[in-house]
Amino acid sequence: MTEWVCAGVCVALAGLLRLAVDLLIPAPAPFVFLFPAVLLATLAAGWRSGVIALSLLLVGVWYMVLSPARLAPLDASESASLVLNGLSGLMVVAVAQGFRTAYGAAGAERAAKLEIRDLLLRELNHRVKNNFQMVASLLDMQRRRATDPGSQQALADALRRVHSMAQAHAYLYSPSDASDQIDLGAYLGDLCENLSDSLLLSGQVRLDCWLTPCMVSRDRAVAVGLVVNELVTNAAKHAFPSERNGTILVKLKQIEIGCELTIADDGVGLPPPGEIKTSGLGRKLVESFARQSGGILTIGGPPGASHVLVLPH
Repeated sequence: MTEWVCAGVCVALAGLLRLAVDLLIPAPAPFVFLFPAVLLATLAAGWRSGVIALSLLLVGVWYMVLSPARLAPLDASESASLVLNGLSGLMVVAVAQGFRTAYGAAGAERAAKLEIRDLLLRELNHRVKNNFQMVASLLDMQRRRATDPGSQQALADALRRVHSMAQAHAYLYSPSDASDQIDLGAYLGDLCENLSDSLLLSGQVRLDCWLTPCMVSRDRAVAVGLVVNELVTNAAKHAFPSERNGTILVKLKQIEIGCELTIADDGVGLPPPGEIKTSGLGRKLVESFARQSGGILTIGGPPGASHVLVLPH
C-alpha cells in the first residue's frame, strides 16, 4: 500500500509540474518530468514503487500528450520514443534501487559498529569501575591496619581522592552519551552534593554552590572537579578550627574569555605567603590539576581563603 501511495504522490507532483510548465512553455517535451518522478519514487519506497510510477507516467504521457482524447494508434516515432523512455526509466529504477540497497547496507553496518563500540565502552567502564573499587578497598584496608595517625590520615586522603576520581569517571564517561562536551555547572553541582555528604559537614559549616551552565570537554571537567575536591576538602579540614562557624563557596560563572571558577571560604585564612607549604601534596595536586584543565589559578584573601580558576575557551 505504501508503494502505491508513494508512486501516486510522485506521479501527481510530476503532473502538477507539467501543468505549471505548460503555462510558461507551451508543448514542452512529453517526458520532461518522468525520470525525476521515477527516481524519487524508487528512493522513497523501493523499486516496486518506481515501476508503478513509471507505468502510470507512461500511460499518462500516451493518453494526455501523444494521443490526447483520441486514443489513436501511435506512429513509429512515437512508439519508439515511448519504448525507449520506458527502458530508460527501468534503468533509473535499477540504479536508484542499487543506491538504496547500498545505503541501507551502509546504515546497517554503521549501526552494528556503533553497537560493538557501545558494548566495548560498557565493558571498559565496568573494568575501570572495578579497578577503582579494588584500589579503594586496598587503601581502606591499609588505613585500618595503620597505627600511626599520620599514616592513617595520608591513606584516608588518598582514599578520598580515589573516590573522587571514581565519581568523576562514573558521571562523565557514560556510554549512552557520546558527546565530548558536558555542562560543567551540572557536574560541579553533583560533586558538591557528594562532597557535602562525604565530608560530614555540620550545621556550623555550610557548602554553597552558585553555578551557571558552562560547556567544557570531559577531560577538562575531570581536572576541574579534582581541583574543587581538593580545595573544598582542605577548607573543610583546616579553615574552621574549634567548631568555628563558616561557609565554603563554590561559584562558577561565564566571563568574556570563558568561565571563572571561585572556591572561597570565610575561615581563618591562609598562612602568610612565606609560610604557605608549596611542597605539600595537596598544593601540588591542585596546581597540577589546574594545569591539566588549561586554566589560570590565582590565590587571594584575607578574609578567609579564595582560589580563582579562569578557564579560557
